[in-house]
Amino acid sequence: MASMKILHLITELAPAGAERCVYELATRMDPAKFDVSVAALRGGAFADRLCEAGIHVDILGVRGKFDVGKLPKLRKLIRGLQPDILHTHLFHADFAGRLAAWPMRLGHLVHTVHIAEERFRPWQFAFQRITDGMCDTIIAVSPSACDHHARKCRIAPDRYVVIPNGVDVAAYSRDEQARTRLRKEWNVAEREFLLAFVGRCDHQKGVDTLLEAMRRINRTGEAVKLVIAGDGPQAEMVRRFVSDDPAGKNVLYLGFSDRVAQLLSAADALAMPSRWEGFGLAAAEAMAASLPLIATSASGIKDVVVADETALVIRPEDAEGLAGCIRHLADDRQLADRLGKAGRKRVSDKFDVANTVAAHEALYLSIASVQ
Repeated sequence: MASMKILHLITELAPAGAERCVYELATRMDPAKFDVSVAALRGGAFADRLCEAGIHVDILGVRGKFDVGKLPKLRKLIRGLQPDILHTHLFHADFAGRLAAWPMRLGHLVHTVHIAEERFRPWQFAFQRITDGMCDTIIAVSPSACDHHARKCRIAPDRYVVIPNGVDVAAYSRDEQARTRLRKEWNVAEREFLLAFVGRCDHQKGVDTLLEAMRRINRTGEAVKLVIAGDGPQAEMVRRFVSDDPAGKNVLYLGFSDRVAQLLSAADALAMPSRWEGFGLAAAEAMAASLPLIATSASGIKDVVVADETALVIRPEDAEGLAGCIRHLADDRQLADRLGKAGRKRVSDKFDVANTVAAHEALYLSIASVQ
């Protein structure tokens, strides 16, 4: 039997949560059953990684949100590949994919909701509601993302299936050599408490709340250090904090880093002060690394962590609460250790990447069997 052709279409391939999910699916699905390729409106580092893994990648080179001139190129690509399933990720790729596929007789279309979008985007939800008939199934990466999208789009909940994102748990096992090396490189003593932030420097991720918490900790004289790994629109704000604020002496800004597993081994806890999420992949990665979390109760994250079992949970934008939780974990290493061990067990049981891939494979086969 011929392999089923799957085309993943995503907005871009810069390193971020949805892009990592596409990478894992594309590289881990059974090649005997699935012929997987990836297309992106814009490129990024994951394009090279996919190519190195032997995945066919097409970059459309879209210049902006209204670059509709690339639609004929996308239609030509889809027509040439003739995928059995076109799987779109993130809104702009979904928008382009549905418009491109509209005049053609495609096999099937699947869309994944990666985020519980809290920004004012009524046109996005309206478009997906109007064109819902084109879509065989909507995948949501968490129950929160499912509920939020169904409510905003006014689409029936039975149109959705929840498949949580997955983590390669073994890849995040604690690396003591990396811990020693990086802490020495960053001038962090073994007994100093090192907090990590991994993610885009963006309003959504709450990095401004984290910096304000560090400012409050600095005023009381506690010895807490913070390492930030990520790029984004608020990167310059982080750089200015490091160089100009008195608390900046305790903050190391790495920019984008591809050493996340090693960084987590070097850290003592992860801060995730997001205002909203779809799943919270950074939380699952930190749990796989046996790190305790200080996280908000935002959509998505609350589906990953368990308050007071794997994480200390605060409200979004609560800088004082965040500072208090940082102090609490820094002072109580037994609590930190207990939360970290429980987190690794939870992510091993609930969010292993092998389960995510298997669920997608089963879904694709079930969709294709319905003609």
